[in-house]
Amino acid sequence: MEEHGVVVEDNGAQVLIRAKRTSACDSCASSKSCHSVSDEEMLVEADNPVGAHVGDRVAYEVKASAIIKAGMLLYLVPLLSFIGGLVLVSVASTRYFTGYNPDLVSGLFGAAFLAGAFIGLKLYGRRLERDRSYRPHVLKVL
Repeated sequence: MEEHGVVVEDNGAQVLIRAKRTSACDSCASSKSCHSVSDEEMLVEADNPVGAHVGDRVAYEVKASAIIKAGMLLYLVPLLSFIGGLVLVSVASTRYFTGYNPDLVSGLFGAAFLAGAFIGLKLYGRRLERDRSYRPHVLKVL
């Protein structure tokens, strides 16, 4: 996805770009590279392979595949983990948790699976931060 902005800081291999916030920003895998200035503007850290300088108007890109992957991870993984925990324990509760309310046990294990999914996503997100393919990069100076 190509966006436009103005370079406000040049650190050589990376630049800081002031850009307008879009609805795609909410589920972006590169959200760690951005910092909100207001509800309408943000600062984006981007790799600078074209040599843009302060004051240059630039086009930068975040790959659409990264946005789609982030959306799926953020929404589907926790939901499927929660449902998986509920189903798994509701089946096992008749054998292993006799004497306990099966709905309560299923709910507790579903919540535990959900928490595990969020912890797993946090750890996976740290690994993705080091992957350059998910970082925004400057395409060209306009």
